[in-house]
Parts: sequence; C-alpha cells; structure tokens
Amino acid sequence: MVRAAVRLLLCLSLVGSFIDVVNTEPLFNSVNMYDANGQICPLRTQTGDLCPQLCVSDVSLCPAGYGDDSCSNGQRLCIDGSCSKDCGDIPLRMNPCGCTFQYPPEQAHGLVPCAAFPEVTIERYNADDVNQAIDFCSDKFNVTGSAPQWGEWSREQDLPDEAEVNNGRRFWAGKPCCPKPPKYRYTYDEPLWIGVFSCVGAEALVLLIWVAYKYIREAPVRRMRRKENGFTTAGAGAGAVVSEKHNGDTKEKPTVGHSSASSDASSKASKAASMTASDESALQIKGFKNDFLGWIGFASLILVSVGWIVWMGFWTGDYYGTMGEEASLAHYNSTLLEETMIPIWVFSVVWFVTCCTFLRRIRNFFRIECLPSEGTYVQIERELKEVKMASSSSQIVRFAKRVEEGFVCLIRANVHVQTCPIKRTPQTNLRYFNYMCTRYVFNESSRQYGPYQFDMGTTHSQLRSHVDGLSAQEAAHRLELVGPNFISVHVPSYPLAFILEISQFFYLYQLMVMWLYYFWAYYTIGLIDTGIILLSAIVKVVVRVRSELRVKRMAEHSEPCAMLREGKWQELSIIDLVPGDTFRVTAGMHVPCDAVILGGNIVVDESSLTGEPLPIRKFPIRDDHGMHDQHGAGKINSLFAGTSVSQAQSVTASDGSISEPIGLCLNTGTQTDKGQLVQNILFPQPISFIFDEQLRLVFGILIAYAIIVFVLAMVFYQTKPSAAWFYAMFSSSQLISPLLPASLVMGQSIASTRLKKKQIHCVDLPRIIMAGKVQVFCFDKTGTLTKEGLEFYGGLCARNTGVDFESWAFDPFIDTFKGLPELMRTAAATCHAVAEVEGGLMIGNPVDIEMFRTTQCEISKTPTPGALDTVVVPDENIKLDIVKRFEFLHSRASMSVAVRDPRDGHVHVFVKGSFEKIKEHLNSSTVPENYLSQANGMARQGGYVLAVGHRDLGDIDVSEMEHWSRDDMENGSELVGFIVFKNMLKPDTPEAIAKLKDGSTRTVMITGDTALTGVFISRSAGLMSESAVVYLGDLNKSGELYWIDVDKEEEISQAEVNKVISGNAGYDVELAMTGKAFNHLQDIEQIQPYVLYTRVFARMLPTDKVECIQLHMKHAIVGFCGDGGNDLGGLRAAHVGLALSEAEASIVSPFSAGDRSINSCVELLIQGRSALATSFANYLYLILYGQTMTFLKIFAFYFSNTASSNTWIWIDAFINTFMSICVAYSAPAKKLSKFRPTARILGPQMMTTALGTVFINFAFLAGAFGWLYQKQWFRCNEFDSGSIDISKWWLLADNYEAFVLAIVCLFQFVNNAMVVNFGYHYRRRWYRNYPLVFLWAVYVAIVSIVLLAEPNWLGCRFRMNCGSKSVLADNFDIHPSFYIEDYNNRTGHNVIPNDSRYQLWGLCIGNMCATVLWQVVVALYPVHSLARRKRPLRRLQVKL
Repeated sequence: MVRAAVRLLLCLSLVGSFIDVVNTEPLFNSVNMYDANGQICPLRTQTGDLCPQLCVSDVSLCPAGYGDDSCSNGQRLCIDGSCSKDCGDIPLRMNPCGCTFQYPPEQAHGLVPCAAFPEVTIERYNADDVNQAIDFCSDKFNVTGSAPQWGEWSREQDLPDEAEVNNGRRFWAGKPCCPKPPKYRYTYDEPLWIGVFSCVGAEALVLLIWVAYKYIREAPVRRMRRKENGFTTAGAGAGAVVSEKHNGDTKEKPTVGHSSASSDASSKASKAASMTASDESALQIKGFKNDFLGWIGFASLILVSVGWIVWMGFWTGDYYGTMGEEASLAHYNSTLLEETMIPIWVFSVVWFVTCCTFLRRIRNFFRIECLPSEGTYVQIERELKEVKMASSSSQIVRFAKRVEEGFVCLIRANVHVQTCPIKRTPQTNLRYFNYMCTRYVFNESSRQYGPYQFDMGTTHSQLRSHVDGLSAQEAAHRLELVGPNFISVHVPSYPLAFILEISQFFYLYQLMVMWLYYFWAYYTIGLIDTGIILLSAIVKVVVRVRSELRVKRMAEHSEPCAMLREGKWQELSIIDLVPGDTFRVTAGMHVPCDAVILGGNIVVDESSLTGEPLPIRKFPIRDDHGMHDQHGAGKINSLFAGTSVSQAQSVTASDGSISEPIGLCLNTGTQTDKGQLVQNILFPQPISFIFDEQLRLVFGILIAYAIIVFVLAMVFYQTKPSAAWFYAMFSSSQLISPLLPASLVMGQSIASTRLKKKQIHCVDLPRIIMAGKVQVFCFDKTGTLTKEGLEFYGGLCARNTGVDFESWAFDPFIDTFKGLPELMRTAAATCHAVAEVEGGLMIGNPVDIEMFRTTQCEISKTPTPGALDTVVVPDENIKLDIVKRFEFLHSRASMSVAVRDPRDGHVHVFVKGSFEKIKEHLNSSTVPENYLSQANGMARQGGYVLAVGHRDLGDIDVSEMEHWSRDDMENGSELVGFIVFKNMLKPDTPEAIAKLKDGSTRTVMITGDTALTGVFISRSAGLMSESAVVYLGDLNKSGELYWIDVDKEEEISQAEVNKVISGNAGYDVELAMTGKAFNHLQDIEQIQPYVLYTRVFARMLPTDKVECIQLHMKHAIVGFCGDGGNDLGGLRAAHVGLALSEAEASIVSPFSAGDRSINSCVELLIQGRSALATSFANYLYLILYGQTMTFLKIFAFYFSNTASSNTWIWIDAFINTFMSICVAYSAPAKKLSKFRPTARILGPQMMTTALGTVFINFAFLAGAFGWLYQKQWFRCNEFDSGSIDISKWWLLADNYEAFVLAIVCLFQFVNNAMVVNFGYHYRRRWYRNYPLVFLWAVYVAIVSIVLLAEPNWLGCRFRMNCGSKSVLADNFDIHPSFYIEDYNNRTGHNVIPNDSRYQLWGLCIGNMCATVLWQVVVALYPVHSLARRKRPLRRLQVKL
C-alpha cells in the first residue's frame, strides 16, 4: 500500500511527464525562421563540434589518426574516448556509443568509440539535417564504407543484431544520431526503497496502533466529559480564597471556601490574579499521563522527522555526486533524480507544516488523557483574543478576515497551548502546576485548579489584627498554597530562542524553498537568501531576548527581610514572604510585595513602577473601622511591589498606634500590581493593526498569483517537466521575498535607534508604526503641559464683616505671602503631608511642597512626643505640633490636620482642598455669596485654587480625637479663604501643540484639576483658540446635567450643545465637562456623541482617564502623554503611551521620554510616520522586486533561457539586499505633515504605485523585445534551446534574448528602490537618503558600463555583451586576457552593435524616467492631490 502511495505521489507531481518529444521552441514564434524583412533565414556557415561520434566494433576500424594511433607514449584508446595505459574498469555507461543510456542494450556492449573529431566548418549548415554532417565528416576524415546512424532503440525491429555489430560494422552515435534515452523508473525493489518503505510503513503502523490504543484508554474520560464539563475549566476563581475571620481583636482559625461565595475584597483579589489585565477568561485544562507505547510513538515521530531531513540531504548530495557519481541513487539519471526529489520535498513540506501547526499539541497526543486531578501533566489552552487597533471598512478585507478566522478556529491556531508538569507540595501533598509565573493549586472541593487568594480583611481594624505575624507552620502552609514570592521569568538562551523563532511557519516556508535552491544547482543564491533569513531572525531574537532580560531583571529580586514569625523577628529571604506576614520596612529596601502600612513613617520612590518623579510619603492605616481600598483612598497607606523605600522612620507611639515602620503583606508574586505588569509584558494579547489585516489578504493574493505563475512556467518552459517544476517553484517563491519580515523589523529598529538619540526610549517596536497613525493625542495637565511645580500667586481671605450678625465677605486679593492673615499662614505651614528626607529633599504633593516652601518654615527632625510632625516657624520661634492628619483623598479632593498651637494651647483644625469640595464641609453662614464666582474667576485665569477652612477646638485633650472620623473633624469649619497658585506652561508646550495640530492631530486634555483651570491652560497652550466659546458640562445638586458658557456664566440649552456634537454649531465652540458629567453620560449611555467634540475633561479620577481614553479608541488611534502616578492606567490603555519619565526602560508604557518635554510627542509622531512610510516603501519595493523577478522568469521560460549565475547573485545578493537596507535609512521629515501616511496596503496610493510601476515595467520589457525582433543582426541568430541541455540553467545566458532580458530587468530592479524613495511628506526628500542615492548611482553606472562599453571583464562575468575568445578576436579584434568560458550559441557571442546598445540604453533610461514620473506626478503629488480633493477617502473627521 505504501509503495502504491509513493508511486501515486510521483505521478501526481510529474503531470505531463508522459510527453515523449519536448518542443523547446517558444510557443508563439518559430526560431530562426524569418529575418527582419520577413524572408526565410539563409543557411549559414557553422564552425564547431559538428561531427557525430564514430563507434566501431574494433579500434582498428577507426580512420587513421583516430584509433589507438591517436594516443601517445604507448597509451591506448579506452571505451570512454580517453587515452590511457590502463583503461581499468570503466563503467559501460561512460561509453559514448551507449548514447548516454544508463543500461545500454547488449548490442552496444561491443562498440568502442574512435577519438573525437576536431571542430569543422560546414557551409550552409542545416542543424535539422543529420546526414549533412555525417556526409561531410565521412569525406573530411576518410570514413570509408557505409556507416549508418545508431538505430531507434526504442523499437525492437530497429535494433542491429549481434552479428552486424561484430562483423566490422561502424555506426554514427552521439546526440544527432542517438535515439532518445528510455525513461528510467524504479522497480522499488532496490534496497534503498525497501528501507524507506520499511521505515514509513513501520511509522504508519506505530501511529495506527497508538491511535487505537489511545482511543480505548481514553474512553472513561470521554464519557465523563459528556456528563460533566466543569472539570476542564480553570481560572482565577477556580482556586480557593482563604479568609481570615475576625471578631474584634480575636483572630480565628483560617477557613477555606469557594471564591464564588467570597466578599467584595476576595472578588477584587480574584480579579487581580487573572491571567492578564485584559484577559479574565477561563482556561481549558486537560490532564495527561505518560505511557510506554506513547514514548515509542513520540520517539518514532522524532526519528522519522530527523530521518526525513537526512533523506533529503542524501538526495541533494547525490545531485552533486558527493556519494560517488552524480545521481547514483537514481540509476545515474539526473532527470529521474529530479523527479524523485519533487515528491520527497512535497511530502516534507506537508509533514513539517503539520508538525509546526500542532507543535504544542504533539507531545500530549502521545500521552493518555485523564482527569486533571489524576494526570502528571496538564495541557492548558487559553484563547487569544486579538486586540484590533483599527479595522478596515473594505468588504473584501472583512470577508478575507472571516475566512481566515474560520480557518484559524478550525485548526485552533487562536488558542495558546502550554503543557505544565504536575508537582506536589512537600508537606500537604497538594497538587499544583506553575503557569504564566503563577501557581495553580488543585482545590479538592471544586475539583479545579486555580491560584489561591488570601482575604486579609477589608477594614483597618481587620488588617491591624495581623500585627502579630504568623506561626512558622501557618507560613509554611501558605507558602505551599501561593508559592514562593519570586516571579521566575524564563528567558530562553539565544540559541534556543533562535530555534523557536525559525520554527514559525514563515521561516519554515522560506527554508523549505531554500532547500530547492540547494538541490538544483542554485545553492549560491540559496546561501545568500538563507543568510538574510537567518540574519532577520537573529535581529528579532536579540531584540526580544534583550527585552525579556530587562523584564527579568525587574521581576526577579531576592534580598533578606525581617519577618515576624512565632512572635519573634527573623531574618529570612523575601522569597519566603506570604500573605499575612508582618515585615519590617527599612530604608533602601525594595518593597517585596503589595502591603499595607501598619506603623512608622515611610517615604517610597515609585518611579520604577508608576513613573511618578518624586518620592511619596506613606502613612499607617488608622486604628478604626474604616474601609481600606488599596487602589483608592488607601493608596496613601499602601506599599507596592517593585518600588523602593527612600526613608523609614519610627514615630512616637500614641494610644493604639504602632511606632515601628512595619507592613502587612497582602499579595505576593503575580498577584501584585508589579506581577500583573510583568505578565502583561511577557504574555501580551496579539494586536491587529489595519496593516496586518490587509497584509494577510495581500499574501493570499500573492499566493494565488504564484499559482498562476507556476502554471505559466509549466506551460511556457517547454522542457522536461521536472525542470519546469523547479523553475516554476523558484519563480512563485520569489513573489514573496524572504526579506519581507526582515525589512519591517529593520525599519522599526532604525526608528527606535533614532528615537533613543532623542531621549525617547521604546520597549515595544511594533508600536512605532502605530504612532504614525495617531489621530487623537490626549494629555494630562500638571507636569505634562505645565511645569511640574506650582508657583505661589496669592491669597483671597474671607472675614466676618457683620457686627451683630454674620456677614462674610472677601478682602482684596493679596499677592504676597507675608501679607496674608496669620490664620492663613498657619494653615499653609501645617495643612500638608510634606516630609523631608536625608539630604534636605522635600517629598509629597507638588502643591504642598510649593506651599510649604513659600512659608519658609522648617520641619523638625525630632517631632514633639505625641505629634506626627512638628513645624518650626523661624521668625517667631514657634513650634506647631501636627497631632492628627487625614491625608489627601482623590474621592474627597481634600485633606485635613489638627494642630496644637503652643501659644494658647488650643487645637486648631485646618482643612484644605478643592474649593468645590471644601464648600460642602464649611459652615454655610461663613461662605460669602460670591464664593464660587470668585474661585471660578481665579481658576478661569489659570489659578490653582485651594480653599482653606478652620475650626478652633479649644484646649482639648488630643486623646479625645483618637477615634474621630474625617467628617467629625472637618464638618462645620469656617472659611479662611483661598490660597492660589499658578501652574505655568512649559515653554515648549504651545509650540508642540501647534505642531501636532498642524499635523492633523486632535489634542485633548484629561486632567484631575478644575474645569476652568483646564480651559485656561487649553487656551494658553493652543488646544483651543483664545476666542473659542466654551460650554462646560456639570451636574447640579439634583444630579441633572447642565451646560454653561464659562465666559458669560450663562446656562446653555441642550439644543445648543446638540448643534455642537452634530457639527452644526456655526461658530467656534468647544465643549468641556467635569468628571461628574462624564460619569453621568456614561451611566445613561449617551457619552459617545460627546467624546470627539469635548476638548477638556476635568476633575477626572485615574479610572475616569482610562475610560475616557478607551472611548476615544473606539473612534481613532489614540496617544496619551502623562508623567506617571495617576496616569499609569491611561499610559497602558492607549494605543501609544508616552511617559515623561527619566527612566530609560519604563514598563509603564511603550515609550518614555527622558527630557520630559512635550516636544517628545511631536518627535514620536514624526518618527512613527516616517517608520510607517518607510515600512510600506520597503514592503512595496520587495513586492516590485517579486513582480520584476516574475516577469524576468516568465520571459526566460518563454525563450527557454535565463540570466547567468553571476547576474542572479548580483540581483539577489547585492541589488535586492542592499537596496532594501538603504530604503530603510530614509530620514524622517523635519516636521509633521498635514496628512498621516496610509496604513492600507491595498489603499489607492499603494495600488497606484504598484500597478502603475508594474504595468510600465512590463510595457518597456515587452517593448525591448519588440525592438529586438526588428533588428537584422538578431533575426536568424535567435537562441535555439534545442541545441543544448536546458536543465543546465547556467548555460542559457549566452544569447541576445537573455542579454536584453537581463539588462532591462537590472535597470528595473535598481530603479524600483528609487521609485519608492520618493515622497517628502513623512520622510526627507529623495536626495537626502544619501546611502540609497549613492548606491543607486553606482548600480546604474555598473549596468550602463556592462551595456555600453565594448566587451570587457565586467560584462563577460555577467555573460553580457561578450563572447568566446576566438570569436571576439576574429570578429571584433578584441583579445581578452582573462578567462572566458566558450559561448554555446551558434554565433559564439551576444555582442550588440554599438548604435543598438545606445538605443537599448535609452529605452532603459526611458523606463526609469517613466516609472519615476508616474510615482511623482500620479501616485504622490498633482494627480493624487487632485483625486484626494475630488474623491476623498472616508476618514475620521475631527476638529483639530
């Protein structure tokens, strides 16, 4: 059966091999039939080896001088025609009298050849008349008697009998006189094939036995799966949540429950442990265990795969005679060898493509599936949900996408598969496995695997109850459940990463094509292309491994840490840290986990995690029943893994407080924020850009085109089918250049290097070209558009002006700090959370730092006992003790402190924050009527307005305030006034915003500041014009949306706003909205119409920023620029996130700018647009290369010729490779263009360039042959491929047709790179790409010299405009000193007359000019601009 299958495969791969007589002439014209005037070509005098081989039954029958007497020194004539003293055992097939038959008939065994006759000259030579040459040679060399041709051996009746052969007969043999050799076929009884059939048959038998055995063994699992589906699913909630039960201060024994019944806190913990931040879907888990038969099957699969590669290597080596004589495995017949290699190669492609497709499933195929709880391995399947950056509106693209998705789902290529070994914990013997750096433990109650969570409590009192730490036994138990506190990042070695890279499908396709090159005497080009392929793979591997090593250095960390175990402090490794551990915080330590602060005064540098430039002061949680939200109000009490501690100090303990700086571990490993970041980087979701969608369709089109080219090659190349098949494969494979993936990586790498020189660091190369399509750029305000620090501007104080009643009013504005009332100065000196670290650096909120510096006060290094901080007023030598503090909360937009004044012993409460929020806590009778108008007026002028309230609690005991809530302390305060700061614009902000808007990029502000301040900064920065009318949306006290004109302070109807969002306002109007309005519109699902018409989003929380950016992303490619901190979510959410951070390799966003300049956004877009345009140019160049190569091959097929081997090397190794590299070095434009480059491969501009250039090149190539056929010197000297063996492709360039074809195509190859180099909107002008222009000029000069100069060394190396030495000497009086292999055509040269050379050169230059003019006039500038105006593409219309 196997033998029959192999025979069938051989037959199918060699369709057409039944043709007995090969017609080697072109299909549509007769060679050398008519001259240029239409007259029949005269017969010409021919010189050469025209005499056939004379074969005799005895050497004595040879003419005088051509028998043994032709040899000297006692030598004799051997059966192979050579002279030797000892002919030895020369194989019979070497006898030319056998007509190259591998197994000549017995009648030929007695014939021996005479010595070969020298060259002769025959007048009016007719190659079709064999008898003419026989008669001439018989007379010339005195061959007496009748010597017939050696008969048609294919017909039994024509065979000479043995008596004739042995009776002194002579026969003419050789190519003109020999019959066509018989078609050799295998009997398949050869030992070679018996061995192959045995191996393949054995493998098939092993697979059949295994499949049947596996089916029977897995029957119980199939039955169980039909009954119960749940056992194969796992996710974040599949594990258990361990809840610490609390009852006052008593801690009960931990209990284990299902996560579905957990509290809100456990739900959040479960979410935190999801696979990635964007993928919380369940995992499909299957159990497997090894089996002895499976090991045999898997080993046999490996052996067959390796053996098949060795098998192909044997046949390739046999082609070159490395195992003796050439084609020794194929009965010494090269044609049979080629025909054998075809099915072997096809089978190899099918085999390895199948293995590559199911690579991650193969090993488990040879295991027995079982329940996950019983297996020794688990196979985890996670669906990859592609993130679409932009989608095409084309019906064709969408249809192709649906077809692709259907095929992908069919072979389950959209599922990430990984096999993990099952391990057991040493103490509790729990089953677990590690997946994506997370430990999954088997839960006996749910019968599922999942990560364990520990709920340490949700209130301050519950968290503080863990201050005593864990017992050693409990810590060990928890360590087994959650695993070590160590994110182990596996980074493959460079060799392994390289192997994994080239095992991908595209590399597999390329390397399999290269194998054909190696086999069929095309190994020079094969080696060059293989080098390019491997180089591109190496570049990708190096970039990826370096990025992973950077993540590894960030993720993996180990250092000693003091933990409270068994009631004692023990020095352990942070790897042993588990949730519930109490650990000591020390200065200089890297925070090992997500934790809550229980005591002490701690300063943390979070720049490595969030990009926040200044250290942040952290405070312990209070001893109350308040709720703790780690990412909300509790952020000021939380430590995050990956940050570093700048300072940790003990404080004087008051009742219920903890003096020592300690923390409570909440999450470790990948359940921390840092762990989630690491997971997102190491296991990202696939991203689909419109470029990627259309690229798939283009590949589909090219594959279809390749099939057409394959068919044309088989039809036009009128030679043996095996040779036609190889040529057809070469042609179709070159349509998809092996340089394509390398060129895209090359362009991105060059852009990344240029960005780095501008202090913009990139950790995600594909995002560079996405930056080229950014349509909306969103900005944070403070520290991004404006300077980092604020400047004190003045104060506006309020006082009671009534005598018998309260009537509060504002005093005049005071612009000096010392001019403010004492109460306001005291509030400024104390109502903050500023701390001073070693070296005198102040840390805290930038507003607080500026405010405190303005007071010129100092913070005592040794606070008064019982005080949190002590502020010293130098001028008055007064020490103000801060005895209680509520830190700033985003949700309340306020903070408050209680201060003891030693002068009167009173405790004063100061509350400071947003004037809108503070008003809610003030005694309403102390609020002037013009409170909001005054605050809004200052905010409208760009002021950062803080309201200050005050309460005098009198001389009370501080302990009475111990359990006061924030409301207890703040409510009922009296207004002190406003303290105003100015947040000044960065000097370069207006210029950068103007550049972005000139580049058709909409700019939007998303800020946590007030709306009026945001509007002022937007106007000052140029986000909106100074004269623009601004409608501000907010909610009233009833929760209803209303709009006001911020300048006139008049309410605007919803109808007027509707005109704005419908684009019918009729005047320059902008929208702004507060966070309340934003959330309200989201809640009622009406936010979408407002998104692209709103310029300022104010009072936005960090989560609001993320949602706002995601809403913009539904309409456009969005960039976001922030300075870290509360911008973290937005930087990670946007298509293009740029963090203004000094960290060289920030993991916050794909890009980080070290110079903290807003101009980095402009530079990023310039480089992104340039990289996108350059990538497309390189892509287009390689497509044009494939098209030009296709035309060259099709014309060569038609004429049965080709270019010389050196010409192919010149094209593939020098022109294509170096031109592609130089195209990538096109420098970016100096400024942003009004338009963005296209991201549509099938868009009008790309198609215009491609189709126009292809059509022009084809027209000129066809025109060149039309010109050639009009030349008298060419007609009747046409190439006749029937006179040589055309399977030897390197012999087919010695003719006029190949010369013209090669020279025209060389000019086209060179000029294609110049065509795609044009375009100055996104890149510098064409002549500024100096490497490309230089290389183009050199290549044009070289090709011109080959064409125009007289025969020379360079042209002869290319077999162009050259000839045999004797012909050049006789006909052109040229005597080359260098070696020239004799030409194999009738004229002996392909030198074109001088005037015709210049005509051909002019045609080639005209071709170059025509394609350049098409690109410049039609594809890029006048015609394209006119078409863009007349028929614009449907693009996103936004107000800039």
